[in-house]
Amino acid sequence: MKTFKMFVTTILVLMLGIPAISANAAGPRSASLALTTTMPNPVLIGNEVTFDLVIFVANITPGVTGADIYLRYDPALVGPSVNPSVPTAEARPDFFGVSVISVNELLPAASCPGGVNPCIHLVLAGPAQITQSGVAVRFHFNTLAAGNACFGVSQSNLKDADGFDVTHTLGSDTCVLVQTRTVTGLVLRQGVPAVPNPGGGTIGCARVTGIGTWTFGPFDADATARFSILNLPTGTYTFRAFYPGYLTAEKTGFAVTGNADEIDLGSVTLRGGDVNSDNAINILDVGSILSQFGATGVSVGSSGGFCGFDEAADINDDGNINISDLAITAGNWGQVGPKVWP
Repeated sequence: MKTFKMFVTTILVLMLGIPAISANAAGPRSASLALTTTMPNPVLIGNEVTFDLVIFVANITPGVTGADIYLRYDPALVGPSVNPSVPTAEARPDFFGVSVISVNELLPAASCPGGVNPCIHLVLAGPAQITQSGVAVRFHFNTLAAGNACFGVSQSNLKDADGFDVTHTLGSDTCVLVQTRTVTGLVLRQGVPAVPNPGGGTIGCARVTGIGTWTFGPFDADATARFSILNLPTGTYTFRAFYPGYLTAEKTGFAVTGNADEIDLGSVTLRGGDVNSDNAINILDVGSILSQFGATGVSVGSSGGFCGFDEAADINDDGNINISDLAITAGNWGQVGPKVWP
């Protein structure tokens, strides 16, 4: 019967994939430190990444009561937590029970083991642990640039309750892939540029803004009418494109998900004629154009690679208010915005 119980216990341990440890278990004396997998992984620039330091001891008498640890990191890719309510190194109670961090300092590379990377120096203490496994510290870092950021224990020292060194092993480094996500799109404007375009206007300078998980913008489209938004967090957004003299266009409920390097929102063409920016094209807009009809050399916001003040009545940005602007407006008579961004 006793043999059967031992057999069942062994099978259960193998099935669960965990060590069978108890405070009274006889077995070899061992100790180790390990860093867990970073979460999340991959991660976008500007977001938080976390991981844990796990301490494991078995049959260490009279028990482990202290740890002195140096954790190195790559300052080009990651930095200390930017959340004032969350420390970069957070004491956790899973190993010592009531863990106390008596030293918690960020050191420059010159003061760290090896002298190459900056590090976090930690000194922890707590009740004696003879046989125990658990998280002693949780680390919080902010991602700064794209690349493969690795963290590792450069130096460590475990002490028992008598003040003697405890021989232990170190696990491998833990790394996180920091990625850049670019959301792009194309915002064209009806009738622009006119050919020839004496005012020097281009198809660029339309603006894109939006709300959602993160409120952003406005971002200006470049001379080719393409815009780029970097490192937009995962979430659902409403994107809005606009330019003086045009009805706005919106793409609503667009989900930004996954870890794609580039997400293309596609193209949209803004409809011209909304001179007074009330998102409707009617007699008021026609009246504004007629009141300035024949004007030349008016301000063109999309000229010379600079996005500036624009005379909305000059729909096609050719520097003149004439029949072309009136024709575009008349062709969109009665339309209202925001138009659907397909």
